[in-house]
Amino acid sequence: MIQGAGIVGVDVGSTKTSAVVAAVHPGRKPTDPLEILGLGVTRSDGMNGPDIGNIEAATQAVRTAIRQAEATAGREVEAAYVSVPSGSVRTSRSKGVLQVSGSEITPADVKRVQEVGRAVPIPPGHELIHALSQRYAVDHRDGIRDPVGMAGTRLEADLCIVTADMAICHDLAKVVDRAGYRPDELVMAPLATALAVLEDAEREAGVALVEIGGATTDVLVYGGHRLLHAATLPWGGSIVTRDIARGLGVHEDEASQLKERHGGALRDRADSQELLDVSGARHGRARRVSRELLLHIIEQRLDEILGLVYEELETSGTLRGLEAGIVLSGGGVSLAHTEDLARSVFNLPVRTGIPSLGLTGMAEGLARPSYSTATGLVLYGASRASAGGLVGATRAFARVGGWLREFF
Repeated sequence: MIQGAGIVGVDVGSTKTSAVVAAVHPGRKPTDPLEILGLGVTRSDGMNGPDIGNIEAATQAVRTAIRQAEATAGREVEAAYVSVPSGSVRTSRSKGVLQVSGSEITPADVKRVQEVGRAVPIPPGHELIHALSQRYAVDHRDGIRDPVGMAGTRLEADLCIVTADMAICHDLAKVVDRAGYRPDELVMAPLATALAVLEDAEREAGVALVEIGGATTDVLVYGGHRLLHAATLPWGGSIVTRDIARGLGVHEDEASQLKERHGGALRDRADSQELLDVSGARHGRARRVSRELLLHIIEQRLDEILGLVYEELETSGTLRGLEAGIVLSGGGVSLAHTEDLARSVFNLPVRTGIPSLGLTGMAEGLARPSYSTATGLVLYGASRASAGGLVGATRAFARVGGWLREFF
């Protein structure tokens, strides 16, 4: 029998809902590997792009995904860590300042200065979900990651405040609750993904996480172990599917199958003589189309999406600091040669991030970019448990005081 508390990460995406179950063993240290026990995936019925459009359908999708993961894991779970779409969040900067009473900085001082930094006005209709510790200063000595034990009388903390749309948070919590599980915390989706796929050295050197989901593309930029920039673009893999449907004259379900089975990101990698059978439902008869045409349609749209990401990085002033390059994630980057296309757009090192950092158990089953967010959610939940025990939230979600130092 497997020992340890079971936690589940639930990623309610625009096209599919994923659930990952992990075991948090008693006495687990934050640096210990996390044991993955189960995975469940189902279609995201009830979604309107990144938002919930039908509570009952979304509830059934969440219930199905978690029960699949529980069946694989051989255990039931109660508490869930749930992704909140980045398009519903806002970020801002805040600073906390504290006069230290003792001769050196203590953990209690750090907690207090974070509380001061969190005491900021929240935008109307929003809730605080994260207060991310960026860096500290002790007596004007700046750039400190961990001030505990340092001598000084004045402690400053730079925080990144993340708030989310209250209505969306309420709907997500309601869906998970109706599915029969307790929504412990909501976590901004790309922040969870970053936990699963970014290496510590990359966050220090400067890296951009580019996550192409179904309805949106998320961009996070790190440097010096700080979150420097966050943005969401309103295009994702679904628009590629719609382009294929229009270009080949097929329904979107068939377009999605063609993309998954025969797709690729570079037209010149296709055999110009290779033909694909399509139903031709929209034209009334079956026919054959060139695979080269399929790849041309895909390449044109992916190139446009990546070009918009490039413009976002350039406009934000973060492009030149990306010494570690670009890390791709999300279901939209699963096509062959996406890395090659991205390298041509950014002229930077590019790799595809898959959830493998600090995982054991059935971790190989998660080795796909589309599972990165759900995996990051259980990594986040495990870090919270190691820091102070599993906390059952009675509200829509628990307010987050800050991410643990080993991850940020």
